[in-house]
Amino acid sequence: MAMSHEDMLKRARQLKKQKTTTPGASPSAPPPRIELHEETSEPDLEPLTRKFKSRGKKVIEATSQHSTSQIQLAPHQIVDDTEMSFWHPQFLRSQHGRKYNYLCHDINLLRTQDLKTLHESIQANLHKAEASSFMLMDQFNLQSTQKSLDLEQKDQALALSQTETSRLTSEVAELTNQVKKKDELLVDLHNQLKTLEAEKKSWILKEKDLLNSSELLKDQIGSSLNMGFQLAFDQVRVRCPDADLSPADISKSVVNRQLVDADD
Repeated sequence: MAMSHEDMLKRARQLKKQKTTTPGASPSAPPPRIELHEETSEPDLEPLTRKFKSRGKKVIEATSQHSTSQIQLAPHQIVDDTEMSFWHPQFLRSQHGRKYNYLCHDINLLRTQDLKTLHESIQANLHKAEASSFMLMDQFNLQSTQKSLDLEQKDQALALSQTETSRLTSEVAELTNQVKKKDELLVDLHNQLKTLEAEKKSWILKEKDLLNSSELLKDQIGSSLNMGFQLAFDQVRVRCPDADLSPADISKSVVNRQLVDADD
C-alpha cells in the first residue's frame, strides 16, 4: 500500500526529530528492520542494562582491544560508560534497532499493509541479497582465477626472460673472451711486424754495406787487372821490342787469334 503525502510528512518530521534528539545515533545507520509489534511504546532497557553491568570490566578490555584495530563505520553503543562498535560481539543490535530504527509511525504504516505482502517482500529481499552475494562471489572467483592466470603467465614470461638473459650473458662472456684473444693475437702480430720491420732495416743496411763493398772490390779487381796487364805488356815489350803492341788493350779479348773488343 502506497504512503500518502501526509504520512510521508509525518515520517520525515519523526526522523528529523529523532536525529536531532539522539546524540549516539549515526547518520549512516543501517535501514530500519521491518518487524510487527502490537506495542507502540519503546521497550524497557533497564533489564538489559543490568544484565551487562556485571560484564563491565570484560567489555572495557574487549573494547580497548578492538578500538585500535577496527574502523569506526558502524553505530556505537554505550555500556557502563564504554563505547562499543556495531561489529563488537556484545553489541545489542536488536536493542539498538528498536531504539533508533523502529519508530511509532512505522507501526502505523505497517499495520495497514498485508502480512503476506510484507512476508513476500522480505523473501524477495533475502533472495536478492543471496543471489547478489553469489554473483559477487562468482565475479570475485573469476577475477581471482584470471589474476592467477595472468600471474602465472607473467611468471612464465619472467622465467623465459631470465633464461634468455642467462643465455645472452653467456654468449656475451664468450664473445668477450674471443675478442680478448683476438686483441692479444693482434698485439702479438703487431710486435712481430715491428720485429720484421727492424730486421728489414737491418738487412737494408747490410745490403748497402755489401753494395759498397762490391764496388770497392770491383775497383780493386780492376786496378789489379790493369796492373797485371801493364806488367805483362811491359814484359812482352822487353822480350819483343820489334813487335807492334798498339792493338793490345785490357778491354779486348782474343777470338780466333785476333783481338776484338770485349762485350760489356
